[in-house]
Amino acid sequence: MLQSWEWGEFRRRHGWTPLRLLDPGGDAACQVLLRGLPGLGLLAYAPHGPLTRDPRGLSGTASEVAGLVKRRGAFLLEVEPKVSEDLDYGFRDFVRLPSSIQPRCTLVTEVLEDPGEQLAALPKDTRYGIRRAGREGVVAGPSENLGEDLEDFLDLLQKTADRQHFALRPREYYGQFMRDLPATLITARHQGRLIAGAIILTFGDEASYLYGATASGNSNLYASYLVQWEALAAARREGIRRYDMWGIPCELHKGHPLWGVYQFKKKFGGHHERYIGAHELRLSPLRARLARKAIEGYYALQRLRGRSLGPISD
Repeated sequence: MLQSWEWGEFRRRHGWTPLRLLDPGGDAACQVLLRGLPGLGLLAYAPHGPLTRDPRGLSGTASEVAGLVKRRGAFLLEVEPKVSEDLDYGFRDFVRLPSSIQPRCTLVTEVLEDPGEQLAALPKDTRYGIRRAGREGVVAGPSENLGEDLEDFLDLLQKTADRQHFALRPREYYGQFMRDLPATLITARHQGRLIAGAIILTFGDEASYLYGATASGNSNLYASYLVQWEALAAARREGIRRYDMWGIPCELHKGHPLWGVYQFKKKFGGHHERYIGAHELRLSPLRARLARKAIEGYYALQRLRGRSLGPISD
């Protein structure tokens, strides 16, 4: 999805200019997002790109992309292909970064055609949670009144962010996200009050769980279980076969800040996928170094403010 035309147009709304590159033979493609930094030139970023028909061509494609964006004034290129870390791609000149913008590790659940088989494939406590939510009177499903539901969801998302100390974008960002992209809002209400929700993005044969929110003090209602169950149902109706839970810790230990997130996400089965992560090539070393220092300073300030906005460390 992050290499799609729609994503490029959406990001154009927020200060980025998409550059679409296609190999004449159809063996490779890359959408690069360009953003001007005053006094430095263009920062170039390829989320989940480049794309190649043969993984062995990834390094060469990335180098060709680097040459093209450099001629357009880019001082730094960051690529983040969504490919397994198990293969040696032999990136020439690129340096792997210790953190990534997109999650490097995730859980992917197979969406089964038969809902009964899907339920049976889930762990026992997950099945209990889904059924318990229904017995408690929680009503969940895709939003049928997006205007009102999205406002309620964003209120709940803000409360979740305040509680868990992560950063949010401006509210209008999420409204544009829902209008411009193939996204679905799943809501769970109890006695009319929104107590859990999620935004699911769909593209091709994959759905991704990007944003989630829950009300505090309602864990006994298991609403978040029912939200994920309905997300799987929504994916099934679209003919989707992969449900990406969108990020877990790469290093699995109880002290990790996202350990609780992992504990919940693994309740829906799925297999681990680990990608090669972000790699950068400094096309103009001095300007790239200055830009990196500025970006690191910005994120450090956000952390001091109690926000976790920024790259995801392993």
